[in-house]
Amino acid sequence: MKFVYKNLFNVVLFLYLIIGGYYSLQTGISIDERHEQINWEYNIALIKNIFFGIQIDPVFDEHVDYFYGIGFHLISQPIQFFLREIVINFQNIDLYGAHLVSKHLVIFITFFISGIFFRLLLKKVIENDIFVFLSTLIYLFYPYLLGHSFFNLKDIPFMSFWLICTYLSFNIFEKLIENKLPNYLNILIFSFLSAYLISIRLTGILIFFQYLITLLIFISVTKINFGNFFKKIYKQFSLFIILTVFFTYILYPVFWQGPLLILEAINSLSKWYLDVCTLTLGKCMESKNLDPTYIPIWLMVKLPLLILIGIILLPFSEKKIFINKKNSIFFGTILLTTFLIPLFLIFRKAHLYDEVRHILFLFPFIFMLATISLYQISKKIFFIFSFLTLVLFTVENFKIHPYQYVWFNAPSRVLELNKKFELDYWGLSGRNLAKKITEMKLSDRPCILVGPVWSIKSFLDEKLFNCYGAWGAIDSDYPRPFLAVQHLRNLKKGRSYKCDTYFETEFKLLFTDQKFVTGRILECT
Repeated sequence: MKFVYKNLFNVVLFLYLIIGGYYSLQTGISIDERHEQINWEYNIALIKNIFFGIQIDPVFDEHVDYFYGIGFHLISQPIQFFLREIVINFQNIDLYGAHLVSKHLVIFITFFISGIFFRLLLKKVIENDIFVFLSTLIYLFYPYLLGHSFFNLKDIPFMSFWLICTYLSFNIFEKLIENKLPNYLNILIFSFLSAYLISIRLTGILIFFQYLITLLIFISVTKINFGNFFKKIYKQFSLFIILTVFFTYILYPVFWQGPLLILEAINSLSKWYLDVCTLTLGKCMESKNLDPTYIPIWLMVKLPLLILIGIILLPFSEKKIFINKKNSIFFGTILLTTFLIPLFLIFRKAHLYDEVRHILFLFPFIFMLATISLYQISKKIFFIFSFLTLVLFTVENFKIHPYQYVWFNAPSRVLELNKKFELDYWGLSGRNLAKKITEMKLSDRPCILVGPVWSIKSFLDEKLFNCYGAWGAIDSDYPRPFLAVQHLRNLKKGRSYKCDTYFETEFKLLFTDQKFVTGRILECT
């Protein structure tokens, strides 16, 4: 039976990888992707300036987020240069767009790898193959995360490498429980990947808070004398700190200008300047003055029903989980990290916006807590509920693609989601809108007002469409007629002067008649 489940799991994963990889390359270009590309190009220019004295183009000053990490680019950019030629051969897209879209496959594969480590972490707590099999599939098929894995080049890689670092840290503490010391190769790999996590997003520093939680639980559970313990591991600990600092410095070219810039970076990114509001339960919550209910509300509408039930049942299942030292350390770490980091962000009044993207890295932990909890309460209920959840996830993933990232859970669908919550701020509908524009029977080729322009322009023939303007000019004296594209927060805007809707991209979730509009083409005469 174990052999059957293992092979079935491998077949499902293989199909998932092939189909998911294909759909990732069919997804539009989000608003962030050009900014991230510019950040990469700036860092390359900075390296050339430091080593060869080549002057940095001042145009970067207008577009670069100087302290954004480029760790994921180190993996993706070489692959993108190879893939973009293949993408151009099979898709109607320009070179720059192909370069950006090629990154989608790398992001999806990174998410797929996170599923493997999700499975490995679960097995450290529950050694039941069917449970691990179903829980991992629920994680991988969850529409909200799957949708992000097709394009989100910052949050998905960060989440994935957080999982990998967690797994490596648990391996080290597993050795310590058995009175063994990690070898220096383990420390080297662990240090590098911890630094790499920080190089993707500086928020990765928070994982050291998680490491501290694991250490404190370990000392408490094993009742070990800390002084004697530290004497035993101080060499490995010192090497870990030194190597992590070294690798972080190497992977962050901005810090080559001065190591103390890291302090400025931490302060700058913790109080990010972007002053936007995110519509949350009917209230537009400002990022610079965030309501403490922001995170709980978004979790309540984004987490699947199965996961919400599992979290609610945690107080009744924990005694069945904390049955040995390993479970106490591993499950305890996941539990405390999941609850303490959001509390820290709330009390620190961190600037958060765009739903829960800034705590997306905690979603795998939330899924682990919930599935383990429900499984311990009732294995039968878990298996039935998991099967139903997977069926619904599969249907909905095909039904609403490529807008899975807008997904809301079943209980929230009784609300007027269009009026109560932020729906789309990524602009992925640009690809579908560009296709529709190409199909329009136009007597001439009018200008197109859109922002950002690359989300549309990359998918249009430049010989036919070569005039673009900023969306903000729609109610100005901009020469008419023209087309205008709404596909971001401007979807909330009312009807513009002498503009009529020609086409809308939309979808509907299961069990609701609510229509979600993700993009709109306007004809303005």
